Amino acid sequence: MLSALELKDFAIVDELRLELAPGLNALTGETGAGKSILVDALTLLVGARADTGMIRAGCTAALVQGFFRGEGSGAGEISASRRVQAEGRSHARIDGELVTVSELGERIGSLVAIHGQHAAQALAQAEEPRRRVDRLVDDAARESLARYRAAFLEHQRGNARLAELRESSRERERRQGSLRYEIDEIDAAQLRPGEEAILRGRAESLRHAERIVQNAASAHSLVSDGERSAVALLANAARDLANAARHHAALAPLAAELEEARASLQATGDEIESFLADFEMDPAELDRVEARLARIEALERKYGDTVEAVLAYRNEAAAQLERLEGAEFDADELERRLASLRSELDDLGKTVGRARERAGDELAKRVSELLGQLGMTGARFEVRLERSPEPGPYGLEKVRFDFSANPGEPLADLAAVGSGGELSRVMLALDVVTGSDKPVLVFDEVDAGIGGKTARAVGSLLRQLSRDHQVLVVTHLPQVAAFADAQYFVEKQGKEGRTVTRVHQLEPHEREQEIARMLSGDVTEASLRNARELVAQSRSG
Repeated sequence: MLSALELKDFAIVDELRLELAPGLNALTGETGAGKSILVDALTLLVGARADTGMIRAGCTAALVQGFFRGEGSGAGEISASRRVQAEGRSHARIDGELVTVSELGERIGSLVAIHGQHAAQALAQAEEPRRRVDRLVDDAARESLARYRAAFLEHQRGNARLAELRESSRERERRQGSLRYEIDEIDAAQLRPGEEAILRGRAESLRHAERIVQNAASAHSLVSDGERSAVALLANAARDLANAARHHAALAPLAAELEEARASLQATGDEIESFLADFEMDPAELDRVEARLARIEALERKYGDTVEAVLAYRNEAAAQLERLEGAEFDADELERRLASLRSELDDLGKTVGRARERAGDELAKRVSELLGQLGMTGARFEVRLERSPEPGPYGLEKVRFDFSANPGEPLADLAAVGSGGELSRVMLALDVVTGSDKPVLVFDEVDAGIGGKTARAVGSLLRQLSRDHQVLVVTHLPQVAAFADAQYFVEKQGKEGRTVTRVHQLEPHEREQEIARMLSGDVTEASLRNARELVAQSRSG
């Protein structure tokens, strides 16, 4: 549900927070007080086009923020906001994070339906009438529709695959030849993961072989070759210290450490000598290593940044080649499957279509009856099913609502005809008959041009809807307001020489006074009695 709505510098609102209740919420007040401003604010949250005229005069930006909680909004509470700036830019946020206006509209539009002058926006969506009718079909039709959807999606994927397979044989052969060449080129190189790093290290050694030998030989000479080598000097030092240790025991460990160092250095010298014996300075090997590196680098320039990437490309190319080589067989098999799916779509689509015809007739009958109760005597409402040239994602036909508000006038698409009040009442009737998948329903102008018994019917139907949804209604009729679970009074006030809109929730005694005012224009004992009676009747009804 919509738990709160905040406005700042929006139209004639300077700052406002409206906390809403579950059930039926009625917004009342004098004409021009700003009741519909709240509806206009909500339209921004469902993705309506922003207008800089919404910004309060003298301000740089307007802000609308809504807070939603409950099952429809997911776990916990979410916040949604829309900021309109004077230079024309508009920013949207969900839970404080920037999103696109379309993302905001998609998320909040799944929670809120606004009926009134904006009702045609929902009806203009091609699938909205179909969704309404499909809520009334029986379980068998729903099962058929689910099977139709699965077959349609498979048919779509199959058609896309067939288009790929039907690529011209010349192009397919060209692609096969190109893939075979690439695979052969990579295979011929016999690449091994990790090889490149080893080759680069070997090439570095071979390029500096002479310096390596010179430096290693010099190191060997200094370490262990000759009487003045480090090994010889350490041996002499260890011997002298060992002799001294005969007369002073504290020197014995030091003599042992010198001997250990000599042995370790001797081992290092032996390893250097072994390295020099095994080290090759063959210029031909350097040529072979560099040629191998050049081949690897050439393949990497064509197929990937590393040996691993080149090998991955090779595997993908092999998979593509296998698919292309089996294309002829696949295409024949796929054509047979698509023919079977098309026949299945026709059969299931006809079954769904017949169920829609029955549901459409029932919907038209029930909506027409409600429109009579809502003061639209003589109005006609029909459900039209138009066969599509090709199967669509939800069946073989498009569903349209046709409407005529006055006897003798031709039927036309409901989304394109009717005043705001008429559309709002039609949407009310549709919601009552088909239900709504949106938890918050907003009605503006639903009571335009009606009164008396019709107004009570509107209020009663709104109360009926509010058992399963949160309903907000902008009304100037006491018969409608009397059915509300919570009533909010919208008024204009003066502030620092300017006009601002204020809204506050009415306490029970304040509600009686407001309904009395709505009944007679003044609060008198008689109008108060009438107000109490009206509220009591709405509770009992």
